[in-house]
Amino acid sequence: MTSTAVATTSAAAAIQAPPPASTSNAAASQLSLNNGLTSLASNFQSFIGLLTTQLNHQDPLNPTDTTQFTQQITQMTGVEQQLLSNQLLQQLVAQQTGVIGAASLIGKVVTANGAKSSDPPISGVVTAVQERGGQVLLTIGANQAPLSSVTGVAANGANPLAALLGG
Repeated sequence: MTSTAVATTSAAAAIQAPPPASTSNAAASQLSLNNGLTSLASNFQSFIGLLTTQLNHQDPLNPTDTTQFTQQITQMTGVEQQLLSNQLLQQLVAQQTGVIGAASLIGKVVTANGAKSSDPPISGVVTAVQERGGQVLLTIGANQAPLSSVTGVAANGANPLAALLGG
């Protein structure tokens, strides 16, 4: 069962691999996470194949101790759970980064495309930011517009604190 220890080590190494210099950190960490999950799935299948073969060929009068098998399966499951936790944390960080970036627009005048191409552009002061369904929405007056539809940002001249806050 030496291959299982190698599987756990290679999956952990895939998680900790440094990101390539030519890609962003987020893309590199997602790539390494995907590689780790693929490696883990492949190694788990190999482990199950080895376990089945060993059980089929064991001496019925002297069966193998199942404690070692149980420990190895537990280690594989633990690595899998760590990879999935990392993936969920990356998604959470990506969502929060969008909201935090959009929060800097509160109090500023923005112009955004209308909901439909035939609608006029929306323009006004951003009063709130929220995330809904994976999309960051800005509240502009009585309207909401996705952050991705913003076409312009300007300081709010009516805001007496704008000069102090750098806006």
